[in-house]
Amino acid sequence: MEGRQRVQQNDLLLHEAVIKNEPAAVREALQRPTDVNCRNNYGRAPIHWAASRGNVEIINLLIDAKCDIEAVDKFGMRPLLMAAWHGHLEAVKTLVQAGACLAATNKKHNDLLQCACVKGSVDVVAYAITLGASVQGTDAAGDTPLALAARAGHTAVVELLLEKGACIDAINKTGRTALHVACEGGHSDTAVLLVSKGASREARDNSGRTPLHIAAVHRHTELVRTLLETDCQVDTTDNNGVTALQMACAQGCRGIVEHLLAFGADVHLQNNVGSSALHAACAADAADIVELLLAHGADPALTDKVC
Repeated sequence: MEGRQRVQQNDLLLHEAVIKNEPAAVREALQRPTDVNCRNNYGRAPIHWAASRGNVEIINLLIDAKCDIEAVDKFGMRPLLMAAWHGHLEAVKTLVQAGACLAATNKKHNDLLQCACVKGSVDVVAYAITLGASVQGTDAAGDTPLALAARAGHTAVVELLLEKGACIDAINKTGRTALHVACEGGHSDTAVLLVSKGASREARDNSGRTPLHIAAVHRHTELVRTLLETDCQVDTTDNNGVTALQMACAQGCRGIVEHLLAFGADVHLQNNVGSSALHAACAADAADIVELLLAHGADPALTDKVC
């Protein structure tokens, strides 16, 4: 029993040494009776921590101690994926040279390239592509590397992927393109780049929503204006007949309403149940927007189908 407790204590010391990025302490821990593949509650071994911190010296110490470089944690992350996720190019190269599986994916089906795209490491993305990673691959949600980079607003990665042949209007399982998901996060620079490279401004997701709808519903005021300046259609309706103006009114976003009106949004349009922008503003108790809509000719006599 004492021997087992001693090994468990040594395992904890090894984890601690790796987490603290202390190679000397790692060497000392490895000289004691210890399990180089010992796991914590997340299923992570010391090699996971070393990879996430990008410490090549410690990675090599663990590899020399015969660690499992394909160890999988509770999220399906292997050391190679951890290194890519955290943007550590030299750690990625070290693990690749040690024979790490290039086709490995986590539980979300994110591979080496996709993990790098999520966190925006241009260097790791470029290296993964040289290893043969597909810029057209998709994860469990149907997102491509381009969509993952766009969602996080990693404009430089988006540009690199487009240069490498990524399909600019590929859709995920909800029907959204890279431009859609860039608009979810309000990433104007990324959206501008995508539009300049030919992304469809009128692409519709499974709900019939365009990037303008997405920017409006997520309350990204300046991004709405940016999209309008690219000549996107201001009065496009989704599957429920809802316009971006109606969405902005429902959210009480005066700034977005002002931008949409400035670009000619129609205050008279009604959705599938007959509600107009004025109905939406009244429901949101947005008195200032109600006044603005009335000043732009909204008809207070319009009735919806509920009435």
